[in-house]
Amino acid sequence: MFRSLLLCTHGTDGAKQAEHLVFAGLYPKNPEISVTVLTIIDQDWQEMTGDDWLNSSHTHTTFLDHVQQQMQEENEEDWQRIREQYPLAREASFIGAVGPIEETIAARARQRKCDLIVIGPHRESKRLFNLQMEKGLRSRINTITFHKILPCPLLVAPLNIDAE
Repeated sequence: MFRSLLLCTHGTDGAKQAEHLVFAGLYPKNPEISVTVLTIIDQDWQEMTGDDWLNSSHTHTTFLDHVQQQMQEENEEDWQRIREQYPLAREASFIGAVGPIEETIAARARQRKCDLIVIGPHRESKRLFNLQMEKGLRSRINTITFHKILPCPLLVAPLNIDAE
C-alpha cells in the first residue's frame, strides 16, 4: 500500500511511540517500504540572544557552529539508539534538517515522494514547575499550519502502544 514512509522523531517519549509503531509494527509487515527517519532542529534556536552575543560576530558565529555541532552529535546518538533497538532500522535512511518544523516535514515528504508521514502523539508540556529535563527536542508542530500543507496522509502514533 505504501512505498515510502517519513518517520519524524526527536527522541521524546511520544516520538519513541512513533518509532515503535514503524519499526515494530508497519515495517516488519511491509519490508518493501522505504523508511526515512527525519529529525528536525527548529530554526528558532538560531535566534538565541543574550549579553554574550555582544562580544563580537566571530564569537557569535563560533558559538552557533558549536551548538549546531552539538545538536548533530545528539541526533547521531539518537539514531544509533534506534538502530540498536530496532535492527530493521539499519535499512532506513536517517536525515537531519534545520528549519521550520511543519514546512520542513512537508518539503522532505515531497522530495522523497512519501506516501505516509508518521509522527508521535501530542504530549503535555512538563516544563511548568518541573526542573527535570526530558530527553529530546522541545519543538512542537502547529497542527493547523501543518494540516494545510500536508503532501500525503499523516499517521499519529497512539499515546500508549507497547514500547519495548
